[in-house]
Amino acid sequence: MKRTDLAYVAGIIDGEGWITLCRVKAKGLKFPYYALRIGVGNTQQWLIEWLYLSFGGQKRREGKLPPRKPCWIWSLNGKEAANFLKLILPYLHLKKPQAEIVIHLEGRRTRGQQGRLGKGCPRTAVEAVLEQADAILLKSMNKKGVAV
Repeated sequence: MKRTDLAYVAGIIDGEGWITLCRVKAKGLKFPYYALRIGVGNTQQWLIEWLYLSFGGQKRREGKLPPRKPCWIWSLNGKEAANFLKLILPYLHLKKPQAEIVIHLEGRRTRGQQGRLGKGCPRTAVEAVLEQADAILLKSMNKKGVAV
């Protein structure tokens, strides 16, 4: 992909997108884990189709409430999302700190857990606390009206 396209996508993520860690408590796990999710919501279906065809992931249509237009959502999860963020990281501005946090988290998981991610993965209390700290930090950074 061209650098201009990556810069364009970074602008979309900065303006219309989100980067978040969602708390997941799976059966059999002693500690919850945090799932990386990124996405974009927009009323322009072509934009969501382009993101989906260019980067994979999932797409869906949200219901419309009159007089509003329908909203389309594109999203990526987990390692796929982290790899995408690595591609656009040099071009991000507003969400660069959030992207750096989740890229670091995914790197820590890869090094420390050797592929033990997902449901049923055994984790230490330290790993769980570090994930929770990242999630709390990210949540505070994502609040509207809060300077980063």
